[in-house]
Amino acid sequence: MPYTYKLIDSPVGQLKLVADGECLAAILWEHDRPNRVRLGEMTEANELAVLVETERQLREYFAGTRQAFDLPLKFQGTEFQKKVWHALLTIPFGQTRSYTEIAQQVGNVSAVRAVGAANGRNPISIIAPCHRVIGASGELTGFAGGLANKMLLLSLEAGQTSLEAAADGAQVQEQPRQATPAVKADTPATKSTRALPSRGTQASLFGN
Repeated sequence: MPYTYKLIDSPVGQLKLVADGECLAAILWEHDRPNRVRLGEMTEANELAVLVETERQLREYFAGTRQAFDLPLKFQGTEFQKKVWHALLTIPFGQTRSYTEIAQQVGNVSAVRAVGAANGRNPISIIAPCHRVIGASGELTGFAGGLANKMLLLSLEAGQTSLEAAADGAQVQEQPRQATPAVKADTPATKSTRALPSRGTQASLFGN
């Protein structure tokens, strides 16, 4: 069965939602690197239920009204990559993890670089929140969607903005910060409770 897809506009650019059967297989960025996520032949399916539901939940997330996603996911990758991607699912909304902490969680403390490589090939962006993985000293590191979008997502989750409202030029109230798991997963979260960088810290990372 070929993959099916739906294109949607969002505050972080056009996103390509990809399904494998009735499961979500990928969320690709507008300017994603070719072959970053290897998928087969695709056909457009704007009315496919899982893609319509993915769009609905993403709209709520960008509006600042959703902290947890509830979607059937299907990862395609190596066993190690899948371990890393499932570890991403356990990072609570409003928190971050370092690459070292993810390596510890998947049971290989020496695999920090491999964790970074797997994180960079995460096929289901935003929902498997690779944007919540930062450098050990708190710096924002590389991100397939671009560092500006990474900062926007972290700011949204810190309750500093609603991306939908910001895109419309509207002023919104800050959302309360809560540590709610992003999605259900069998792998327990790490014990770290590092909060997101403050607004000032995030801004300083970009020199403004």
